[in-house]
This record gives sequence, structure tokens and C-alpha cells, in this order.
Amino acid sequence: MNEAFESLVESERLLESADDVSAHGRDAAASALRALLQEWSVAPRADSVAGLLEQAAETDDTLLQFLPEAAALDRDPNAPDAEERAKIFVDAARARLANI
Repeated sequence: MNEAFESLVESERLLESADDVSAHGRDAAASALRALLQEWSVAPRADSVAGLLEQAAETDDTLLQFLPEAAALDRDPNAPDAEERAKIFVDAARARLANI
């Protein structure tokens, strides 16, 4: 199994558990963005969702549309909508990886 695929699987696992532990939503989003970067052979440099998103946007600038959601996840990982916001990143990563 490659590193990008493992990160995507981890993001999906974290997303499923975000219903019970809101902070897992932020972790799921970060893991999904790491999966994209790894697939593009780019070493992730950031720990925050916004930082990883900005790095991924260097390859795919359409991802910048999700910057408000990334900032919200970083600001309050325990927000009630963390799972919903994280799903945006997991879905975006899944879609982009499917097209590679």
C-alpha cells in the first residue's frame, strides 16, 4: 500500500469517528490533504489544515475555495460542524486521487 492511500484510508476512518469525537474532523481533513500531497510527491510541511491546504493549492489552486473551512477547523476543532467541514476535504482528496 502506498503512503497516499494509507493517509486517505486514515482520513476516512477519522471522519467516521468525528461523529463521536469532533476533533477527529480536523485530523481527518489534515490527513486527506496529506494524502494529496503525498500522491503528488510533495512532502507535507505544515501541521494545520490551512497550511496543508495552502501547500496543496500550489499544485491545485481550486482547493483555495475551501480556505474558510480549513481556518474554521483550525480555529475550533471541537465545533459541532467539524465533521461536516472535514468531509469537504476527504471528498476533495478522494475525487482528485480517483482522477490520477
